[in-house]
Amino acid sequence: MSRIVIAGTYDTKATSLARLSEELGRLGEKPITIDTSVFPGDYGCTFSSKEVALRAGERINGLSDRGRAEAVAVMARGAGLILGELLASGRVGALVCMGGSNASTVFSRIAPVLPLGIPKILMATAVAGDTRPIIGANDAVMLYPITDVEGSNSILQRMIERLARTASALKTSETLSEAKRTGRTAALTMYGVTTPCVNQVGDLLSKRGFEPFVFHANGTGGRTVELFARQGVVDLVVDVTIAELANELHGGGFPAGSDRLTNASRCGIPQVVAPGAIDMLAFGPRNTVPDRFKDRQILSHNELVTLVRTTVEECRAVGETLAERLGEPLAPTAVAVPMGGVSMLDKPGEAFWDPEAVKAFRDGVEAKRSESVQVVESESNINDPEFAELLDSTAAAMTGSTAG
Repeated sequence: MSRIVIAGTYDTKATSLARLSEELGRLGEKPITIDTSVFPGDYGCTFSSKEVALRAGERINGLSDRGRAEAVAVMARGAGLILGELLASGRVGALVCMGGSNASTVFSRIAPVLPLGIPKILMATAVAGDTRPIIGANDAVMLYPITDVEGSNSILQRMIERLARTASALKTSETLSEAKRTGRTAALTMYGVTTPCVNQVGDLLSKRGFEPFVFHANGTGGRTVELFARQGVVDLVVDVTIAELANELHGGGFPAGSDRLTNASRCGIPQVVAPGAIDMLAFGPRNTVPDRFKDRQILSHNELVTLVRTTVEECRAVGETLAERLGEPLAPTAVAVPMGGVSMLDKPGEAFWDPEAVKAFRDGVEAKRSESVQVVESESNINDPEFAELLDSTAAAMTGSTAG
């Protein structure tokens, strides 16, 4: 029988964590508790801090002397191993962490142990800040506790009750890869400047019986596409927008990690990749753009997002790296190149128009690709209907699908 697993630092949050267990008990739940404290102590948990440390190959006594960051990393590693064992025995219906920055750190380390679909819930003060490092690519639920998770007050009590009800309501042992789907699934990636293409491709794929999942290529979205591929949640990837790769290689603000554009190849999932939005590096507000880009073409997308034009050489590097990451794919793979521009801004009369950069990308792909990676070209802009039709027909040839 699946149960709710609570992981927390009982040395500092014992009162609040005990209240959470009590509230879950009132809802008929019998939580499993894991103590991730870096100091020894017995708080009646299912897994004590001593056991957690030992699971990571360490001793709890004196662990804190090695520095807080290292000690927390050890406890997170041990908790993750325990969580994996509980998962393997079918005992995990949800994960709940509660506290401050340490709870958020542990959550970020152990949530990826659980497959997509099993709830991962965090209530912590840190969710008021930048949550990208906490979420990663996980299907996380986050609650802000309003007050600190400390002491006893009516607001915190209400929030703990809400957390307990949320965990109990969401609890399930069904993963997304096991869940009943409406049909074949396809992952697509988008930016605002490639949205027309993605909308058109999504409609065309729907007519072929695919269920499109669209991800914003803002760093987190790309990580999620890779996770969906690893966990077998999608059957086709149409990676229209690979701006995250340009950001990673050239110092932009929204990279998605070094495994971006690798997992479909490794897991045998057919994929079509287009160089959507490689004409730009994305940053936050204008004052966040590094000085080294001050002589570039810079455009404010809005108050929160600033775009910097990539160079011809940078676009070639994106092509080369893409080809290297695709490697020798285990399923049909193609790179589709829109010679008429890779975004709304990259076409005649617009701020980022530079046909030489698209050619450089294509040449970079050609220089490094394996023979099993096909390259197809179109004279269209990425958002033209003709290019969407090319992506759709290429995907159809790979999957043997016909329009309904």
